[in-house]
Amino acid sequence: MRGEVLRAGSSLSSCPEPTEVISKMTGTYFFLVVISLSCLWVNVVSTPEKPYLSYDFLYNEGVSKYQEENWEECVKNLEDALSDWHWWKENMAKCREDCHNKENDGPLLSVKLQEEDRFYETTVRTTLCIIKCKKSVFGSRMDRVVEEDVDEYFEMRKPYDYLQLCYFKLDMIKEAADAAATVLVAQPEHEVMQNNLKYYIAEGGISPESVVNRELKEYGNEYILGTIAYNQEDYAETINHMEKSLVLYFRADQECRRLCENSIEQKILEDFVMTVANQYTYTIRCKRRCNRVHGNLLGETIDNFLASYFNYMQFAYFKENKLEEACEAVASSLLLDPEDPVQQRNKQYYLSNEDVTEDMFVPRESVVAYKDRMDYERDMLDFIETNFVFLDDDVLEDIELEDEVTMGIRVSMTDEELGGSERMVADGFASPSECHILTELTKMTSVEGDGYKKSTSPHTAAENFQGVTLGRTGLMVHANLIAKEVLELILDVTNHCRDYLERYFNLLDPLYFSFTHLVCRTARPEKAANRSSLDLSHEVHVDNCILQNDGNCLRVPPAYVFRDYSAILYLNQEFEGGEFIFTHDRTGSSYESKIKPRCGRMVGFSAGPENPHGVLPVHEGSRCAIGMWFTHDKRYKEVERIVAETLLRKLQNGEI
Repeated sequence: MRGEVLRAGSSLSSCPEPTEVISKMTGTYFFLVVISLSCLWVNVVSTPEKPYLSYDFLYNEGVSKYQEENWEECVKNLEDALSDWHWWKENMAKCREDCHNKENDGPLLSVKLQEEDRFYETTVRTTLCIIKCKKSVFGSRMDRVVEEDVDEYFEMRKPYDYLQLCYFKLDMIKEAADAAATVLVAQPEHEVMQNNLKYYIAEGGISPESVVNRELKEYGNEYILGTIAYNQEDYAETINHMEKSLVLYFRADQECRRLCENSIEQKILEDFVMTVANQYTYTIRCKRRCNRVHGNLLGETIDNFLASYFNYMQFAYFKENKLEEACEAVASSLLLDPEDPVQQRNKQYYLSNEDVTEDMFVPRESVVAYKDRMDYERDMLDFIETNFVFLDDDVLEDIELEDEVTMGIRVSMTDEELGGSERMVADGFASPSECHILTELTKMTSVEGDGYKKSTSPHTAAENFQGVTLGRTGLMVHANLIAKEVLELILDVTNHCRDYLERYFNLLDPLYFSFTHLVCRTARPEKAANRSSLDLSHEVHVDNCILQNDGNCLRVPPAYVFRDYSAILYLNQEFEGGEFIFTHDRTGSSYESKIKPRCGRMVGFSAGPENPHGVLPVHEGSRCAIGMWFTHDKRYKEVERIVAETLLRKLQNGEI
């Protein structure tokens, strides 16, 4: 068979026969309805003698062979890269877990230590254990630094993106279908991969029931088997598989959390305690993202995945006449999701049984420990977000002392107060001195109409428009026209806004910047007299679709359909007009809410048709802000931001 399959982006492990998945497990019909029950990665490619044969090297070699159309070598290198990537992750996590759990060699150096000293000595001993373990397992590649982008490529299943075409070119259609399906689990909206998989199935004689997700973890295998047994009303097997899966789930979660400790932001502060706190905060953020990814088994994230185990098990235990276990499952589910109406009704039903008492509803200890840890980490991040805005003392020598006092983040308006959904306004994201620095930067370094086809007045002839991108800022830093600390300030402030949005909207998937723009809108006095009230500073629009007069919103080019959330951080308030509005329709003649800009205030909202918005006329002065647009899709990450971060890191490390 030979046909045309679109290029998508840029020795096989043995897997047993697949098993059908009941689609109602997730409530939607994703066409990949089959998974492999196990795919074990045992091939270790690199050795201490050949440390360069690691997954990043092999991946780049595979891509190079792909570009050369050397399909056999493409497959060999990419399969070896995947094997090594799994091996590296498993062993790195194991080293860290073993060393954290290991009793320290010998007693502490002093029995009279304060708690702080005990903590640091234990940390030093654990570090020594990890170093010894890494040296034993990884040899000379123990300190090899892999580019961040390469690790992201593996998480987004990019090697399979190349593999599916290489296999197709070798007439290995089943393997091509498996690779395409594996990409779709991580990127379900990948249209090229959707079409390719459909082609493999329709034209290649591949049955849908034989297609596998090669990256499904062990807990996922058992979970799927449990749902199959549940739908077949085999409740003993449901319990068997779900209990096995639950143990494996906690193990996978712990492995993910340990790997967060291996990759941290290398931003070393002058103050030792601040450095520790900074790295600890980064690690918590990473660890909390682990449970977001575990619920994606077939390309769709199952909400409250851990609680879903007990939804299945409570009924299975009930059917097996094990009331105590059923009550325990109900209590565990309600601990994780207290508002679940189904489990609330189940509890009342069980209590109506004379053999059931209230004290039987005790959640499992493992679930209590998990919930306590997640609550603590949430509270810790809330504390950090509410009480800290980290300022760089050396941004400018004349920063006033009062500006160095921490400013608390405080929500000013919720979506209910703003008259819609997925909206918020909060204050405290930048200090007066930071606002001043960024405002002056925008005014002094911007290009008129930058990013808008060079038009000086892209939205209204009554205002001038100036903008500066991260790319332009980076170039000016590289040319020594502005200090690197200013670029660091922009990145820090905008990262802070992004992190807060993720938490405020309780997003299951992380946000990635797709574009960042510092802009000023300046009133033109000579145009003020004849300006209509409907001559908006920015017409009413939606950020990921084209808003029509009838209220429909078309998700077609040139709309940025990949945008998921948006935010504006205001830098000043010394102007008249320029209020941000959420509207009923595209006319802007009436609005649901109006927000007055001020230094450090952020407006955040989802980018869909539920949030049409615009900007009222700026009547006098300049209105300056940072516009931020975010996506859940890594393919649309802001390239200029990656370049700016790389430049800053090299400057901080003295490489430039």
